[in-house]
Amino acid sequence: MLDLFAIAGANGAAVRTAFEALVAALAADRAGQVEHFARWVEKEALIAINVKLFVIVELLNGRGYQNSYDWAREQAHLSGRGIEEALRERLGEWYERRTTFDRSFRDGELFRYGALNAGGTGVDKLFDPFCVVLTRIFQGALMAVAYLPGDSLKICFGADGIFDDAAIQRRATPHTHRHLMVALERANEISGVDERRWPELVSSGLQYFEVVFVGEVSLDAVGCVRVSKGQFDRLWNLAFGNFGRKLGDAERALVQDFIDLRRAEIEGKIQIEVVG
Repeated sequence: MLDLFAIAGANGAAVRTAFEALVAALAADRAGQVEHFARWVEKEALIAINVKLFVIVELLNGRGYQNSYDWAREQAHLSGRGIEEALRERLGEWYERRTTFDRSFRDGELFRYGALNAGGTGVDKLFDPFCVVLTRIFQGALMAVAYLPGDSLKICFGADGIFDDAAIQRRATPHTHRHLMVALERANEISGVDERRWPELVSSGLQYFEVVFVGEVSLDAVGCVRVSKGQFDRLWNLAFGNFGRKLGDAERALVQDFIDLRRAEIEGKIQIEVVG
């Protein structure tokens, strides 16, 4: 089986060589900007995971973050249904690609997925609305982590849906060189974007850098949770805007989760950043 993290580690020198060649080919002012952007990414970017609100409440209640295989095993245990059946239902149309990718690698069923984040609400438009940003201490302690210039389910599969392991051999990058990979990928976009919008070049609704890692994520690993102002205001109004409002069952459950989040924020258990 392939070892994703060994592959990423072996690619470090090639990533640095490509970055240095790019900088050498640019005019001095553009080269300086690309180098500045790379340093900024190295300093600011952290691993983030976009999740639904109930996942944060589970973290607050002492449970760890589950990947799809953890979840499927638990559901199978609770329901008596098959693990693979639960996994197929959860992953839906992505079942074949996700399981093919993960099961091509050593310890692939332990993989957790996130995205680099240097500000903003991450990939909330593609995935879930709450952006859990992990701490620099957690990130620095990871022994098994690799970075990819996009969604592994897209960039590592051909148009025919066949897994392209050569793409991994070329594109997986180690933690030590992640900022150089980001700068290489975004070099043509940097000059036209104000520095205040650089976080969008790292992670937005349209593009992101995937992080694959092995490690347990608990509340202690969470630095903050970012959420858009629109999403926060909607939940605030549901919970506190009108105490006499009639709510459906789904809304009541969502409101209770939001109240638990707000209580945890007031008690200093978690930091919430409202963006926008």
